[in-house]
Amino acid sequence: MARGFELSEGKRAQVLLLHEMGFSQRKIACKLLVSRCAVRRCIDRYKTCTKSTAEGLKSKKRSGRPKVTTQRTDNLIVRLSKRSPRASAARIQSQLPRVDQVSTRTVRRRLFTSGLKARKPAKKPLLSKKNIRDRIAFCKKYKGWTSDDWENVFFSDESTFSQFYNFTGYVRRPKGKRHDQKYCTSTVKQPKKLMVWGCFSGKSGRGAIWFMPPGSTINSGVYVGILKEKLLPFRQIHQVQYFQHDGAPCHMAACVSKWLASEHIPVIGPWPGSSPDLNPIEHLWSQMKRKVAVRNPTSVENLKEVIKSVWVTETALDACKALARSMPRRIVAVLAAKGHHTKY
Repeated sequence: MARGFELSEGKRAQVLLLHEMGFSQRKIACKLLVSRCAVRRCIDRYKTCTKSTAEGLKSKKRSGRPKVTTQRTDNLIVRLSKRSPRASAARIQSQLPRVDQVSTRTVRRRLFTSGLKARKPAKKPLLSKKNIRDRIAFCKKYKGWTSDDWENVFFSDESTFSQFYNFTGYVRRPKGKRHDQKYCTSTVKQPKKLMVWGCFSGKSGRGAIWFMPPGSTINSGVYVGILKEKLLPFRQIHQVQYFQHDGAPCHMAACVSKWLASEHIPVIGPWPGSSPDLNPIEHLWSQMKRKVAVRNPTSVENLKEVIKSVWVTETALDACKALARSMPRRIVAVLAAKGHHTKY
């Protein structure tokens, strides 16, 4: 007859305590609602255990079912996965020699125990050879800057906010409930969006924020107007020396460079393309979008008000300071990755 469920360590401790108090095995079994055989085995094992009391409460180690794969097959499974990281377990199983054929479930177990668990790939911009060279050149140019130096920089960028967001990657649901409304994610074909320009510094935190009128785009003329209206007054308030913006065409226009030079505003750069990991304001945008999504804006005007509220009330100075002071670590990470992607 098959054995029943094993007693837990807590239940075994209760058995031993009642046994020390003088209760018989039958009374212990009735009191704890377990079988008398289980009580007897627990007491006998405790008496014969030569190690500590805690060891006597644990289950004996079992050999278990022998593995159906050899070490050679396990190594082959791992090599195939590392050679093709996007290959499924079924594909890896089909590539095994006939003598090493195992089930796809076994392949998954071997990959899991080897630390090759299936995960969602990180989404990163495509880097060309020129992007990589520019990233390395930029980091070598500014690798001597300290965290205090980067606090003296006004970081800026544009970002698009949507009325609807979905940041949920997984959902835990019972079997057969895939289409239950509770476990579904709603989608919208053409959600309302707003383009926002903002800036911050490590010295004084958040700076100005500017909303692009719906249906329009940012060109060099509009961008100069933004800088005149938003950058100049906040730069005086924050008392920062340098200004940062990326290499977008409207940023690199001759009229923009001429205006910045006329106002004696030194610009960090040349800024490498496809490098959001080097711009700490990208992290600030990501945090804001999650906070905006929680509030479920109902219209474009409401979306604008929510963004303003989050920017003013939930953009902490300490967070801005930490982001600005992360620049030396970002630069070291890019150089260590030889210009390729980093964790930022």
